[in-house]
Amino acid sequence: TARAPGTATAAVAAGASYLGVGPCHTTSTKSGLPDPIGPAGVRAVVDAVDVPVIAIGGVTAERVPELRAAGAYGVAVVGAVSAAVDPARATTELIEALTC
Repeated sequence: TARAPGTATAAVAAGASYLGVGPCHTTSTKSGLPDPIGPAGVRAVVDAVDVPVIAIGGVTAERVPELRAAGAYGVAVVGAVSAAVDPARATTELIEALTC
């Protein structure tokens, strides 16, 4: 996982073919994480590398459009599905948000 252009470019130079970038938003899935970087932080990393960037951390279907607009190739989620009352519906909503 990278969260800044410098660490992202170093990871790519070391052979990374994609990057997980975040946390993008506050998340309850893990504790002790640094402050969220938001869509602007995702954009900074996207602009620094030429590999796919996957946004992670606090991702919800409602937040997918702003992360994609920031250049994220895709998203990784845990809490949006595992904490959902209806995980199947939450998954469908995430897929729909990604395909819009």
